[in-house]
Amino acid sequence: MKYTRITPIIVLTFALNCNSDKIKIGPAFELGETPDSIETVKATADPFYKGLTAVATDLPGHDDVIFDDAQNAYASAMDGWIWKIDLNAGTAEQWVRPPVNPAGMRFASAQKDSILVCASRLGGESYTEDQPVGLYEVQTEDGSIRPLVTRLPIVSSEPLEHVYSPTERPQMALDALNQTNSRPFALCNDMAVSADGLRVYITEPFERPDAAMGSGAVPEAIGLFPHGRLWMLDRKKETISLILTGFTFVDGILVEQAMNGPEESVIFSETTKFRLIRAFIDGQEAGTSQVLFADLPGLADGLDRDEQGRIWVGILKRRSALINFVHRHPGLKPVLLAIPQSILPVSADTGILVLDEKAERPLYYLMHDGSKIRDISVAVPHAGRVYLPSFDKKSRGLLSVSIADLPIPGY
Repeated sequence: MKYTRITPIIVLTFALNCNSDKIKIGPAFELGETPDSIETVKATADPFYKGLTAVATDLPGHDDVIFDDAQNAYASAMDGWIWKIDLNAGTAEQWVRPPVNPAGMRFASAQKDSILVCASRLGGESYTEDQPVGLYEVQTEDGSIRPLVTRLPIVSSEPLEHVYSPTERPQMALDALNQTNSRPFALCNDMAVSADGLRVYITEPFERPDAAMGSGAVPEAIGLFPHGRLWMLDRKKETISLILTGFTFVDGILVEQAMNGPEESVIFSETTKFRLIRAFIDGQEAGTSQVLFADLPGLADGLDRDEQGRIWVGILKRRSALINFVHRHPGLKPVLLAIPQSILPVSADTGILVLDEKAERPLYYLMHDGSKIRDISVAVPHAGRVYLPSFDKKSRGLLSVSIADLPIPGY
């Protein structure tokens, strides 16, 4: 039998042809073991088996939930609607439908009379050109909705892992954005709002014309290309500024306020790089960043704080050995991108991580096997419970567990 020698050029040609969607592929990236500081606070018992409860069981899978008082909550659901939930009655109903699927949400101010919502395309769904991605504002009184940001400035030079100092930030007036100097918002994912409500920090995990959440983000998780950005809307000046660029899948976001001053830093999840980052945006360290945690055990998604300032992290999925391997060998990624998502090995495990208020010390870590809940996108503490949005179309209900059931120091 005669064997044909397969040259590296043939293999490379085949691999490149596999990447039909032209997903950008980043350089090799080494992932290590989960930090000991996290493993040492891993739960020995899973409270979800007996303690997980569901109310408002009409509510479909959703990305985020916010609470305006003891009675009402709002969830950004995967059916394209913002749902309003009556916590006392345990019921939910479709309330407002943005042009595209709602994702991260925050109240616009302490008065809670309007909601800011990121809205983006969801993988597997069809949209038209007149359904723009972007940041929207919804009035809680009547449900009226208006766009705030649907286009972003085109920035000519964007260095890798760069945090702009206040004086060097690319900035443009909203009313100056046009077809030549700006582009459509690719993927509006999450946001954080300043204490005075005047500045909104908005994450854009990646940029490509057909960017989408959910299944649409899986190729980006494989490609690991550093084109994630953080933008800032100044509602008083009516400008949009680029805060940082060249990171990988910039996702959940929290602001850190200086004492009696402006926002000094932001913490964000670099989801597909399994990292949490602090970026300094004002003060003496402005323009720098630090890795708070690397080699996380799973995909860190949304971030939230409790009344004591502790940080709650949703762990969407467990990190797999396959991802560890392909990130070390990016030449294999075009082949992996050609495989249908339905047959890719995906972990059902999902979990939460709790950090102290300075994001320095892990306090609690739980990885659940997916039998009671799948794809936890964020953990939202409220009134003695932690609510767990499930970014899973098959999920039903607003799911939560008592914080008292979690052995967290200080509770």
